[in-house]
Amino acid sequence: MQNAHPVKTPMDPGYASVNEDSLRFMDTTLYRSLVGALLYLAVNARPDVALSVGLLGRKVSEPNKSDWNAAKRVVQYLKSTKNYRLKFDPGDGWKLIGYSDANWGGDIRTRRSTTGFVVFYGGGPISWTSRCQDSVALSSMEAEYNVLALTCQEIVWLKRLLADFDEHQEEATTVLEDNQGCLSFAVSERVSGRVKHIDTKRHFIRDLCEQRIIKLMYCPTTDMLADALTKPLGPAKLRKFVDGIGLSG
Repeated sequence: MQNAHPVKTPMDPGYASVNEDSLRFMDTTLYRSLVGALLYLAVNARPDVALSVGLLGRKVSEPNKSDWNAAKRVVQYLKSTKNYRLKFDPGDGWKLIGYSDANWGGDIRTRRSTTGFVVFYGGGPISWTSRCQDSVALSSMEAEYNVLALTCQEIVWLKRLLADFDEHQEEATTVLEDNQGCLSFAVSERVSGRVKHIDTKRHFIRDLCEQRIIKLMYCPTTDMLADALTKPLGPAKLRKFVDGIGLSG
């Protein structure tokens, strides 16, 4: 990869629709080794490749040549952006703020949705994830609500962790969500038959809101930073995400 050409995105937006009939990549050990190394970077320092590595990780048992080429593209992108560093700045104060999003039915093989969230502290991301949901969501609202519950769990844990360092978060932590139906369901008194199966998560989130542990707010999709953790984006949208999370060279 020393002479690899630079690329502007870690993954082609059309990767999810790549033909599954692509020839199998025989050296699975090499593929797993590369994905494992990329996973370390994605988890600890580079949220901009978290989605790409997550998608590649779903194919470690039976990768094809398209997956191998996609993995090499991530390396090309990292080489092009090797000077990127996460920066932290108190800005308006050392406060937690979360962004929560989902790509409904994003996995074309299983139709499971992709979860994506990022939590900021001191102007920079301290926790993020991009993963496939455990079950098939029956609506976009359900997919978004599953992510919202996971985001709230992470924030509760982060608040306790910060308290151990005597950095108490007294105010309700803002969680931004771009699905209006999801936000309405979180505070609704009525429960329809179509959403009874997610009622436990509903009460968990509602309880956190009533205790002023979190505060739900609407965020337009165009400003949703977690969008880059749910599906591959083009250069312009990825650039907006990179700038938004404070990655710079």
